[in-house]
Amino acid sequence: MYVFLLLKSLVDALPLMLLAEMMHSAVVRAAPGVVNNAVDWGFSGAMLSVPRSSIAATSVGHLALFAGGKLQNGTSTDIVDIFDRKTNKWTTARLSEARSEISAGSVAGRYALFAGGFDNSFKPMTLVDVYDAKSGQWSQIRLGTARAAPRMLDLGNRTAIVGGLSGDLQYLSNAVDYVDAKLGVISVVLESRYPQLGVAVSDHVGGIGLYTSGYENIQPGHRFNDFEAANRTTVFTAQGTAVGFNGGAQFPFPRWGASGAAANGVFVVGGGHVFSNGDEELTTTTDRVDVYHTATGKWSNTALKMSVARDYPLAQAVGNYVVFVSGTQLSKDFDILDTRTSRFVDTSEHRPALHTLRSDAAAATVDGCLLVIAGGSVYGGRNKTASVEMFDACSGL
Repeated sequence: MYVFLLLKSLVDALPLMLLAEMMHSAVVRAAPGVVNNAVDWGFSGAMLSVPRSSIAATSVGHLALFAGGKLQNGTSTDIVDIFDRKTNKWTTARLSEARSEISAGSVAGRYALFAGGFDNSFKPMTLVDVYDAKSGQWSQIRLGTARAAPRMLDLGNRTAIVGGLSGDLQYLSNAVDYVDAKLGVISVVLESRYPQLGVAVSDHVGGIGLYTSGYENIQPGHRFNDFEAANRTTVFTAQGTAVGFNGGAQFPFPRWGASGAAANGVFVVGGGHVFSNGDEELTTTTDRVDVYHTATGKWSNTALKMSVARDYPLAQAVGNYVVFVSGTQLSKDFDILDTRTSRFVDTSEHRPALHTLRSDAAAATVDGCLLVIAGGSVYGGRNKTASVEMFDACSGL
């Protein structure tokens, strides 16, 4: 059943063709272009102000922001490290409260959102810290339901903050909060019998997002949760002043721990793990990559494969590419999928690779062309790192 909301708090609706043209023009102005040959991507390094993992990362304007996370002693932090691609400088700021397991995203190309999370008492929060890239000011808004690790879908002038960990007996949440370009919040609930914690992949230019894969609780309301890999796909859309969601094509290979990104109307979900024979002690990490095409509304019949199996990888769109890197199955290599051809970049040639082997890192892509990877755990997960690696595919200014 399609759920449809009219967001009255938004500015008067523009004709769809005019809105689409404005969005396209804005993207063209913001993106300097991408070097197509990965061999020619530049590299530089930096350091966060504080070593940490489980960081929330996003980009807005020409900025990459890395907020919160877990310190070496396991406590949460309020620190925010901000990189400006135009000035090539780093600055720091503070969240209003220290927390980890935050969701990060943006809305309207202006505001960075840091939503929910756990405080140091492992209590889920309604807090959303908002950074205005235009004014440089911070403010706060609130989710309708407290939760940690919600998923963020940037739909252009609206952003959907979906699901998460509720901290109660049900553990998984079906809550959805829409944030509009004026920072107004409207709260609804996913119309699904089973709460799901899925992968969020969105295309802010097309105003479409997928919430898919992950796992679900197939015994909601019961004393004991029963988690299973999810095959449901919920499609979020935004047109004019209206946003909504409905059921999409089933995810072809249900699994936990996958990640995804979108480019050129192609939504890519890769990696993750499955439980062998239902035994949670026996897991198999996968190299599988599934592709969803918005033009057809279907998943590809033929799955692709990365060079290595990856669990909880980082996934980012860089120009026409979707890049997979890192994960719990440690690898320094990148897997780079060209969405124009649905083929991975030839692995026989030199390509970008991590210098610091890490897991549980954070990643953001600035202007669609500068990939920034920061923090994480090294040396078998015992130590946190402040290492930042930047892969520059930007062409022109």
